[in-house]
Amino acid sequence: MNLGQLYLVLQPLHYWISRAGLAAAVALALVGIYIGIIRKGDVTRWFRRATYTVAGVMALQALIGAIMYFLIGARPYDEVHLIYGLAAVLTLPFFIFVEVTARKRPAMGSYIWGFFILAGVLIRSIMTGAAG
Repeated sequence: MNLGQLYLVLQPLHYWISRAGLAAAVALALVGIYIGIIRKGDVTRWFRRATYTVAGVMALQALIGAIMYFLIGARPYDEVHLIYGLAAVLTLPFFIFVEVTARKRPAMGSYIWGFFILAGVLIRSIMTGAAG
């Protein structure tokens, strides 16, 4: 597979993962509101696993973007897209750290904030990524 063919595979994958990540961020923020605010519950094992999964998908998204940028030479519409990509990778680990080190429970608030911030970062990243 040459670099042109690799780009034809990675570009749509990068596109759709960003949209899936945005949908997951909004959905998990709303689930967090339901669990933490409406039910007054704490972080569940399944919610934490979902959070780790989304964080992993954001890392995969960044890896795909880095391959397109450094190996293929593809460039986003606006270079600030790279900063938003880095922010998307770092947002959830920061809030995971806040949650697992919190002394006072419930700590769901950190995830609610984290997912809304991730959604905002992803929206901004999507806006700066493709010419259009």
